[in-house]
Amino acid sequence: MYIAEYPPFQVLSEKGDHGGFSVELFNEIVKLSDLNIEYIPVPWVRAQTLVAEQENSLLFTMAKTPEREALYNWVATIYVVNEGVFSLKSRTDININTLDDVHRYSIALPRGDVSVKTLDIFPNYTKGVYIVEHQEQCMKMLNLGRVDLNYNNDVGFFNAAQMLGFKREQFTQIFTTGQTEMGIVANNHSDPEDLRKIRQALLILKENGIYNKIQRKWFTESMDKEFDSIKL
Repeated sequence: MYIAEYPPFQVLSEKGDHGGFSVELFNEIVKLSDLNIEYIPVPWVRAQTLVAEQENSLLFTMAKTPEREALYNWVATIYVVNEGVFSLKSRTDININTLDDVHRYSIALPRGDVSVKTLDIFPNYTKGVYIVEHQEQCMKMLNLGRVDLNYNNDVGFFNAAQMLGFKREQFTQIFTTGQTEMGIVANNHSDPEDLRKIRQALLILKENGIYNKIQRKWFTESMDKEFDSIKL
């Protein structure tokens, strides 16, 4: 299982005692499915390449898109987030009514992120776009006023803001593009029985209340968006 730093889904430790919503949930899946899993932390872009190439490999947490569904075996959805554009709340001069409006402003995006495709950044739009290695860099640039916008989801954005010591009320989701499923993917040549075990274990965790318990621990800010049905 390849994982990349992405709080609160994956919180990685140099000592190897990784945590986060997805890690805790998958640990429970492993207990029920009796699978032999090794967690391997790698940078996000490399993780995507490795899972596309290696049989019986897995990756979380990935946003679901048609392009990614063609590259990987979508195992299961484990959460749903609201995608969109964020700005400083103090920037009352920014007006976003459509995705095309985004290109009137400068924006910071992490390398390999789904937002690059969503916003049609390349090849049509390049001016004012800053591609950096990590979402935290995007947040810092936005906070300092070096860029006008950042594209993220509500969970990832506000969690990153908190971890960086910023106040949640400094920012606003100025435009919402829609909901996106976040989940587990596998290499297309993975053992179908192993994937069936993962899906079955996830359903059991939803039924016995463990899923909701882990969700409440990591998503206290978004419990009004209770995820009642897991899509397989």
